Amino acid sequence: MVERHFRYALVCILFLVMLLISSTQCGKNEPNKGLNSMMDQSVAESDSNLAFEYNKMIGKGVNIGNALEAPFEGAWGVRIEDEYFEIIKKRGFDSVRIPIRWSAHISEKPRYDIDRNFLERVKHVVDRALENNLTVIINTHHFEELYKEPDKYGDVLVEIWRKIAKFFRDYPENLFFEIYNEPAQNLTAEKWNELYPKVLKVIRESNPTRIVIIDAPNWAHYSAVRSLKLVNDKRIIVSFHYYEPFKFTHQGAEWVNPIPPVGVKWNGEEWEINQIRSHFKYVSDWAKQNNVPIFLGEFGAYSKADMDSRVKWTESVRKMAEEFGFSYAYWEFCAGFGIYDRWSQNWIESLATAVVDIGKE
Repeated sequence: MVERHFRYALVCILFLVMLLISSTQCGKNEPNKGLNSMMDQSVAESDSNLAFEYNKMIGKGVNIGNALEAPFEGAWGVRIEDEYFEIIKKRGFDSVRIPIRWSAHISEKPRYDIDRNFLERVKHVVDRALENNLTVIINTHHFEELYKEPDKYGDVLVEIWRKIAKFFRDYPENLFFEIYNEPAQNLTAEKWNELYPKVLKVIRESNPTRIVIIDAPNWAHYSAVRSLKLVNDKRIIVSFHYYEPFKFTHQGAEWVNPIPPVGVKWNGEEWEINQIRSHFKYVSDWAKQNNVPIFLGEFGAYSKADMDSRVKWTESVRKMAEEFGFSYAYWEFCAGFGIYDRWSQNWIESLATAVVDIGKE
């Protein structure tokens, strides 16, 4: 009788031990499952937010225009001097956007090789900017043939970028590529949505993690962002340009036909500021829906406008970009829209301060 009770007790003890071991293993596995799930979610969120962190690297920028996007450097009065980058950095800028007319420096037939001397010149400019701890954006600018005949010249753009991407593939992550400035005219939204993914694919062959900037259609106009069809790529930033009201920002502009009359003022009244806010909100709402960061790649008012109006407008646009979390690059450094006088080698203080408030630095 005692032996039977002893056996029964032993079986119960063994059952309890097995139950305890089983529950311990389950306890070990379940937290791991939860941890793995949390880690997977964290990685996914990190990937989706990556472009936003890179967009902060652009921060406050300026275009060095009328130089490398001219038919040849110097044709429009500006040559990029090495010391410009230190001057720009010390003023409080985070980045420079360098417009480039690659199409003026390629062979006429396939393989559309880029002139080696020009490529080395671009490299020199990029290197000097990076040495001054600036984020650098290089683009394709004023490819006039592409505007007129996108079906014929789209493949040329692809090949240009194949070569640019390979040449700069080992460069640091603060060199960004912008596929094309202000797609417009016959390069319609539909054709742009077909072309830019082809270019992006070629870039990704040699630069799988490089940040690439995509302009909105119709001259990168704010109202055209909803026409842009995004591809599944976590390392892209969308850009738009802002020159509203055009009759103010481009008054007296000799390249506009007909030339807008001068004398248009911008007073910074509440309704004028609210108009900017409405336009920026339109972009921001779309960006939030698509979880993509925004770069205000150009904004500026031509020198034929009065300085007081230019300062008010520029400061208002800059503040609005900051309010909506957009990075930005003013158009431009030292030419017709410029904030720096290259002859006296001094900043145009009121306008430069409107772009970067040094009181905040």
